[in-house]
Amino acid sequence: MRLALRLLTPVALLLSLACQPRAAAPVYGPWEEGLTLAFEDPSRPQPQRSADRLQVRVARSSMAPGAPRLVQLDLTSLNSHMSLMVRHQDGGIALLGDDGRVLAQTLPAGFPATMAWEERGTRYRVVGRATWEGAALLPATSDPVGLWVEAQPSQGPRRRTLYLPNLGEVESQEERGGAWVTVNRLVARGFVDLPAAPLDRRP
Repeated sequence: MRLALRLLTPVALLLSLACQPRAAAPVYGPWEEGLTLAFEDPSRPQPQRSADRLQVRVARSSMAPGAPRLVQLDLTSLNSHMSLMVRHQDGGIALLGDDGRVLAQTLPAGFPATMAWEERGTRYRVVGRATWEGAALLPATSDPVGLWVEAQPSQGPRRRTLYLPNLGEVESQEERGGAWVTVNRLVARGFVDLPAAPLDRRP
């Protein structure tokens, strides 16, 4: 009897731990409706840097539990405007075409536990965790610690991108002459009120 009790105790402990609520996995991309992010390339001189500023706004979002979870991003600059549909699933982020098919996998399923992968001839690997130096422009509730991901294309320079939870890319660097040069950086964050609109679910 005592032996049976000794065997059941660790089993009961494991079951109780399995029943505990788990924290939601972080989303490494913008998804809150109205969230507006502005990016600049610090390697360019002024006034070109400001003229080429890119604004990314979350136009619509369907991030309720269940798959797929779709987010429409509106990208605007002085010279262009376009909308992108992305799908968040199992930690991965996929760019969808107008027909709902995957055009590119920005982050793989299982990210950030997936440490290395390949997409369209480019090899990716998670370099490590880091606190973003520009986190002063984020609210106190934002997590300033993210993950650097390095991309090695078959041709061209290596590139590193820092992803933060709920924001996605906040800084990208390109290898130039043996040094890492920042070529894209988040310079502003805020919210823009948007009219409520249902999000069309794509297959």
